[in-house]
Amino acid sequence: MSEQPLPSPAETSIGRAGLTPWLVILLAATAWAGCFLFPPSWRALGVAEGNFVFLDLTGVLASGEAAQLGLNPYLPNPLDVYHRPHVYTEWWLVTGRLGLTRQDVRWLGPVLIGLMLLSAVAVVRPVGRRQGLLMLAVFVSPAVLMAVNRGNNDLVAFILMSGAFGLLRSARSPPRLLGIALLALAAVLKYYPLAAAVVLLDARSRREWLGWILLFGVVLVVAWPGLVPGLQSAAKYRPSPDWVHAFGAPVIFRDFALTPPPSWLLMGGALAVAGWAARGGWCEVTASEESLNAEREFAGAAAVVVGCFALGSSYAYKLIFALWLLPWLWRTTLDKRSERWRRVTLGLLLAVLWLDGLLSLAVNTVIPPGHPTFALRLMQTGLIVSQLLSWAFVICLLRGLVIYAVPRMARLCGRRLGRRGVA
Repeated sequence: MSEQPLPSPAETSIGRAGLTPWLVILLAATAWAGCFLFPPSWRALGVAEGNFVFLDLTGVLASGEAAQLGLNPYLPNPLDVYHRPHVYTEWWLVTGRLGLTRQDVRWLGPVLIGLMLLSAVAVVRPVGRRQGLLMLAVFVSPAVLMAVNRGNNDLVAFILMSGAFGLLRSARSPPRLLGIALLALAAVLKYYPLAAAVVLLDARSRREWLGWILLFGVVLVVAWPGLVPGLQSAAKYRPSPDWVHAFGAPVIFRDFALTPPPSWLLMGGALAVAGWAARGGWCEVTASEESLNAEREFAGAAAVVVGCFALGSSYAYKLIFALWLLPWLWRTTLDKRSERWRRVTLGLLLAVLWLDGLLSLAVNTVIPPGHPTFALRLMQTGLIVSQLLSWAFVICLLRGLVIYAVPRMARLCGRRLGRRGVA
C-alpha cells in the first residue's frame, strides 16, 4: 500500500480557514442581533442615539426623499429625525430617484451591515482560533457596534474598499484597474477614503503607477461637480463630538483644557516621532504574495484611520476601517523589533476600540446612581487616557505607513535603499 502524502502547510491553513471565517460571521451576527433584540445594551455601551436604530441610514434616505419632493437637502431637513442636512456628494441622492424611502431602512439596514460583515471576513480571512477571536473582538467592540447601530454610510465605503482590496490581489491588470476605480468611488462618496490612494504605490511598474494615478484622477474630476455642494454643507454643519466615543486629534484639547492650535501641528510632531521610530525599518527583500497583500491593506487602512483622526473630531465608528489592519498585525516574523511593534499596535487598537464603551458600561450599570461625582470623574479620567492611547495608536500607524511608503517610492523613482533593517 502506498503512503499518502502529508498535507502541505498551505493546505492545512486553507482547511482551518474554511471553518474559522464562518464561525466569526455566525458569532458576530449573533452578537449584533442580540443588541438589536435587547436595545438597552446599546445605551449601556453609550453607542445609541435615543431609541433609534439605523439613524444615519435613515438620514441618507431622508435626504433622497427631500430632493424628490423639491426640497434642498443641503439645508436642515424636516424629514430627518434631527433635521440634519445632507453633507455628502449628490450621488447619495440617487436613493430618492430609485424610490427608496425612510421605510426601506427596515430591510436595507440589515442588508448593509450583513454585506459589511461578509466583505470584512472575505478580505481578512482569519485562520485558527487566535485570529478568529481577535477579529470577533473587533466586530463586537463598542466602536464597531456604533457603526452597526447607526447604519452609518461609512459601511458603504467599507464595502467598496473591501472589494477594491480583493481586486488588487489579482495578478492581472484589468481587475487591479477596477480596484483602483472602486477606491476612487469610495473617495467620491465619503471624501476621506482619498487617503487610501497611498496604495497606488503598490503598482508593479512606473507605467502601471501612472495609469493608476490617471484613472484615480479622472474619477475625481468627473465627480467634482457633485462633490461641491456636499463639501460646502459639511464645512457648515459638520458635527464635532467631544465626549464619549469621540475620535480625532482636536479632542485632546478638550481633555487638557487647552486652546486648540491647528491639529496639523500636533500631527506633524506625531509624524516626526513615527519617522524616527521607523528608521532602519525597511529594506529591499522578496516577500510572499500574502505578505504584500497584508502590507497594502494595512497601508490603506492606516491611511484612512490617520486621515479621519487628523481632519477633526468624529466618532469612533471610523475605526471599522481598522479591520484591514489585522492580517498585518497578527503576522509573525523573525525580527523581534518588528514583532514588538505589531503587538503594541494590536494592543492599542483593542484598547481604543473598547475603552470608551467599557467606561460607559461601568457608569451605566456598575456605579450606583447615588454617586454622580465619582461617575463623572471616572469618565473624565478615562476619556483622557482614551485620547492618549489614540495618539499612541496613530503614531504606530504612521510608523507603519512610513515603512510601507519609503521603499515603494524609491522603487518607482528608480532608486535603491540600503539594507538597514526589516519590519
